[in-house]
Amino acid sequence: MKYLEGLDNDVKQNLLAQLRNLWTHTSTAIEGNTLTLGETAFVIEEGLTVSGKPLKDHEEVVGHAKAIDLIYELVQQSKEIVEQGLFKLHKAIQTERIADIYKPVGAWKVEPNGTVAVTE
Repeated sequence: MKYLEGLDNDVKQNLLAQLRNLWTHTSTAIEGNTLTLGETAFVIEEGLTVSGKPLKDHEEVVGHAKAIDLIYELVQQSKEIVEQGLFKLHKAIQTERIADIYKPVGAWKVEPNGTVAVTE
């Protein structure tokens, strides 16, 4: 990553970790995740859970952080994001374990978009 050139490797890794943690916290908080920024960093960096917090929140944070790490890899390798990369990102952030043939994890969905109106 060109904007980090010239910095010590430890400083680079620390900045990227802080960015990942903040990005993960704000993105998951928008969706209702209850972990604080400090708890988010703890879960990502230590791989442990926070007492009293839903397992769903932990899984969201871990999945989001994995997706960011994948993005970092793609940027560092200057690789174009292709279909397989998109599927890896999708798979990383999915926390639900429900198998749905119409909305497969790590593949294109097969159900068309649409709206349904129910009138009585």
